[in-house]
Amino acid sequence: MIVKVCGVRSAEIAYVARDAGADWLGLVLEPRSPRYANDDEARAVRAAVDGSLDLVGVFVSPEPGVCEEAAQRYGLAAVQVHGEVAPEFVERCTVPVIRGLNIGSAHDAFTLEWWPDCTVLIDGRPAAGELPGGTGNRVPLGVARDLARHRRVVLAGGLDGGSVSEAVREVRPYGVDASSGLERERGVKDAALVRAYVVAARTAYESLLNRDA
Repeated sequence: MIVKVCGVRSAEIAYVARDAGADWLGLVLEPRSPRYANDDEARAVRAAVDGSLDLVGVFVSPEPGVCEEAAQRYGLAAVQVHGEVAPEFVERCTVPVIRGLNIGSAHDAFTLEWWPDCTVLIDGRPAAGELPGGTGNRVPLGVARDLARHRRVVLAGGLDGGSVSEAVREVRPYGVDASSGLERERGVKDAALVRAYVVAARTAYESLLNRDA
């Protein structure tokens, strides 16, 4: 199972996430987000990781060329796209694409446009006027579980060290992703919260493997 820490803006948090056992770090490259990583911050995270973790660039309604340029600049392993993006985006982008979708109910899950052959990140619904990623709102676990049976799903939305274990047990996702739940100050990751989340996710997944063995 993939464990992702999103909204990373410093080498310090990159080191904490890596040492705790994370697989992916998210660089939010949307300037309107409070978790936006500017060029200096993104480069510092890349230097700290130095290939030991995969970096995922997070965008809202981007053009493929913007993603391609960022992938080259920061060594991105994938791009995560939210908002208004056509399915053809996958074919126009040479770097792997993770499609971000906001789901608040089973109705949403069955009325949204699902892209073929693409890892999907599901997040809770944003409030009016909010950006579609990093909402902090939870996806109903039953809905997420049903989706994870059929798709390669990364579960996001309101996860932290206290909630991720249940989510892993109930949903059995391809991956988990947390951002706002790892902050005491908006947009600034807390090292202790990051460590607790990653360790809890890893422990829950290992318990599942042992139970299924």
